[in-house]
Parts: sequence; C-alpha cells; structure tokens
Amino acid sequence: SSYGYTQRDIANLFVVGYGSGMILGSLVGGFADYHGRKKLCLIYCLSYTLSVLMKHCRHFYALMFGRLCGGIATSLLFSVFESWLIGAHRERGLLGNT
Repeated sequence: SSYGYTQRDIANLFVVGYGSGMILGSLVGGFADYHGRKKLCLIYCLSYTLSVLMKHCRHFYALMFGRLCGGIATSLLFSVFESWLIGAHRERGLLGNT
C-alpha cells in the first residue's frame, strides 16, 4: 500500500505469486528431469534475483513480474536442490542400499 495501490491490486499480486508457484510446482520435476537439475538451480538463482529486484519498482506490471518470478523461484527451491543432491549422491554410490 506504500506504493499507492488498492487492496484489490495487492490481492492480485499475491494471487499471481502463489498461483504461479502452485501451477509450476507440478511441472518443475519434469523440467528438471529433461533440462537437468543443476541448470534449474541456476534458473532459481536468476528467478529469485529478478523477484527481489522487481520489489523495488513502483510500476504495477514490474511488481507483477516480480511476483511471478518469486512463484517460479519457490517451486524450484523446494524441489530441484534436493533432487540434485540425491542424484549426485546416487551417482557416487553414497546412498547405501536404499
């Protein structure tokens, strides 16, 4: 509200952030398998950086883009890093007999 937006505008920003995370959360695993987990970890870094940078803009669509990037980053954060770690351990035979 410090940027002068209405409650409805702020609600739309939240919906975009959480909605993008919800929709992309189910697709991230397939992207990671196809494109590689390390590459998606780097995309997380880029997406989160863009999200944080857009929070300093006053333009509504820049804020919307930042929330979209934040949703993407959240989906990647809670899936890709852990699967990359497990995959790397499995390649090196460090997981044991599981």
